Amino acid sequence: MIFFDQLNKVDRALRVLAWGVLGGMLVLAVGLWRVQVLSRARYQESVRNQSFRTVRVPAMRGRILDRVGHTLADNQPRYRLEVYLDELRPQFEIEYQKQRRSVLSLRGQNPQNNPGLLTRIVARFRHKRVVALIAPNEIDQLKRTARFLVTSNVVAQVSQRLGVQLALNEPWLYKHWREKRALPMTILDRLTPTQIALITEQGWSIPGVELELQPLRRYPHGTLAAHVLGHLRRDEDYDEEGGHFDYRLRDFAGAVGLERAFDSDLRGNPGAKAILVNSAGYRHRQAEKVLADAQPGKTLVTTLDLELQQVAERALNSVGPETRGAVVVMDLRNGDVLAIGSAPSFEPAQFLDGISQEEFARLYDERTRPALNRATSGGYAPGSIFKIVTALAVLDSGRVFDSRYQVPVDPERPGRGHYQLGRRSIGDTAPPGEYDFPRAFIKSSNTYFIDHALRIGLRQVLDTGHQFHLGEKTGLKTGEESTGSFPSYDEIKNQWTSGNLANVSIGQEITVTPLQMAVLVSAVANGGTVFWPRIVDRLEPSSASSFEPPLTVKPGQIRSEVGIAARHFEKVRDAMREDVASREGSGHEALVEGFAVCGKTGTAEVKQGNRLTDKITWFASFAPFESPRYTVIVMVESGGSGGKTCAPVARRIYQFIHNRERSKGRAAVAWNGGTP
Repeated sequence: MIFFDQLNKVDRALRVLAWGVLGGMLVLAVGLWRVQVLSRARYQESVRNQSFRTVRVPAMRGRILDRVGHTLADNQPRYRLEVYLDELRPQFEIEYQKQRRSVLSLRGQNPQNNPGLLTRIVARFRHKRVVALIAPNEIDQLKRTARFLVTSNVVAQVSQRLGVQLALNEPWLYKHWREKRALPMTILDRLTPTQIALITEQGWSIPGVELELQPLRRYPHGTLAAHVLGHLRRDEDYDEEGGHFDYRLRDFAGAVGLERAFDSDLRGNPGAKAILVNSAGYRHRQAEKVLADAQPGKTLVTTLDLELQQVAERALNSVGPETRGAVVVMDLRNGDVLAIGSAPSFEPAQFLDGISQEEFARLYDERTRPALNRATSGGYAPGSIFKIVTALAVLDSGRVFDSRYQVPVDPERPGRGHYQLGRRSIGDTAPPGEYDFPRAFIKSSNTYFIDHALRIGLRQVLDTGHQFHLGEKTGLKTGEESTGSFPSYDEIKNQWTSGNLANVSIGQEITVTPLQMAVLVSAVANGGTVFWPRIVDRLEPSSASSFEPPLTVKPGQIRSEVGIAARHFEKVRDAMREDVASREGSGHEALVEGFAVCGKTGTAEVKQGNRLTDKITWFASFAPFESPRYTVIVMVESGGSGGKTCAPVARRIYQFIHNRERSKGRAAVAWNGGTP
């Protein structure tokens, strides 16, 4: 009351000012009440949202199986030691103070004299300059050094207890602290069972260090079918959902092969969790919330036969320690790929942690090229196995093979034939003499097939090859295929001469893949049906309790029918049978007693200018003759000949198939005759 009495005694202006001050204080009080009471819930929610960070959690990758359920790729537990930096913060501060005192002592300064905030504010109003004993940039560096020393000490303790050499990289630590402070930092990956046992038995008293489990891709058969299975690559920033994540735990994506072609199915759906962080960006480990569970990837069931794949690759590698080649085994009745291999191969698992520059150079070496899938991506001159197409082209043209054809003697190579085309002499591996079609086929006479190809013309030969879709991809679901080089007649009709036709008729100047030839030979054996090759049978849900039906790839999908009469296919099949059965046949080394193998050998020359630099050897075959079921294609670079190098590889594969079928037959007979 005294205050208001005093206001009444002064002038009116002072009273207005006083009431204005009181009014302002009232408005401020109302505003504070609204912020702290009415809007409390909204601001609390905002603080919570700002404090939580979302983390993408990768799903467990789906398995890859062979046709009967044998594992080709799955997952295994991988243990690693991780450090939580938030638990080391007290030690960081202690070490920082120690480093600070050490620096000040070296400068002859008393650490206690460092001016505080209040001193600096007062000095600023008095227009005095106060120099800090340690500059801000020095403080940052000291704190960085403190973090490194403390974490290095932790790593050293781990190293001593486990008996392994570990070293901490300072730039790596700084990058993790700056970008992913809320996540644990891995200090030791791929712990051995012995190391895990040591940790479990001893207990773990090192602050901030914990054992973590992560599923890791496993290829139980090493290099087996590596090119078709493919491999993974590290992909920490992958986000197919298009959502926003503050952090992403380490993930992998398919790089090549089936792993890449079916990556979205095998990868599954990632989960998400939220972690609470403080203002410094450190994680509160007790405050973690799962937002969505990760859904495992689907199981991919292939058409591959694990046992047959093993036999096929062993047979291919039996050629020699530095074999460069490919093998394809196909069910010619429906196009199922039963085995497909390429040599040399590689370990798919080595890509999980990245490969060295030396290993990268080895995988992509210009000559050996282990990373190349020679079965589907390599284009090779087919050599004499293309005479299958030339023979069908001649037969389909309406021209009958001469019952007798005289192959002349090569004057420069006695004992060998040749074909004289203008001024050019084309050598023959077959001896001179009289030939009919069967003998010309099994002796692989270049002269015989060149002569007949020139009679029917280039269009007929190329069009016949295109009926089998040479020069096109087969459509195998691996995402890696070469078309080879097989032009259409319209593309080269004004450029190619009779010399080019002579070369094409014996498998030169064109390239094919082993898989393309497997499709072609299958069509010859089954009477003219060209199938889309199938390597994936179905995709199954990862959980047996799922109501989602499997996604099946229909077998036996027909691509086209070759418009060639059945009798012409029969004539070629008979010749292929004789090529293996006859002692004179170039494919006799593929003979399997009791299992009628039919085939054609080939050897193509690789030249640079006029200099021979390599040979591509082939054996294209099917069996058995009476009831064709299997196609086997073998290709080897730098081989001796198709008959000596590739036919024995095919024989080993057919021998396994024959023995397995006989054992299954005996088992079936025994079962039918016994009592269940």
